[in-house]
Amino acid sequence: MLNLITPYIIKRLLAKQDRKPSLVHGDIIKSIAIVSNRSSDQFSVAEGYVKQLRQKGIKTVDFYLLFPNQKIQDLYDSKLKDFPFNPKSFGFFGNFKTPELQHSKELEYDLLIDLSDPDVLECELLVASINAKWKAGKGYKSKYQLLDFMIETKDKDMRSLIHHLDSYLMNFNKLNAA
Repeated sequence: MLNLITPYIIKRLLAKQDRKPSLVHGDIIKSIAIVSNRSSDQFSVAEGYVKQLRQKGIKTVDFYLLFPNQKIQDLYDSKLKDFPFNPKSFGFFGNFKTPELQHSKELEYDLLIDLSDPDVLECELLVASINAKWKAGKGYKSKYQLLDFMIETKDKDMRSLIHHLDSYLMNFNKLNAA
């Protein structure tokens, strides 16, 4: 996949979807997709958050994680709902070549949480392709067109970002809130 045409592919995908985000209540979320990249120095925090969400009893928590290459991806011990991919998982024009990524087109999630680093084109392409009612993540300039809800944090700690995202998305947005 060429990095030069990826932003154009993302814009085309977003225009084709004609997606209208709808607010999802924290107490009735049944399915979540989380996108992260393995090269991030705080990947273990994202992995722990996925484990915590699965223990909460949410029906579907799918974890899409980008690896820098196939060799490192093969070393990863994936769980049942983990969908690893790498840059070679995409075709020349951004089409998905692996069954792990094809899976993302078959489902509609209540919530997508983007924990990937900024300007990682493969993760941005996946976030644009996944069908979710509500998309949230850290506020980066490159992700304004992709996400519905963004949190600006000055610190680089992913724990802080996850804490704020979890508070806003799961706790404050309840049906019985005043």
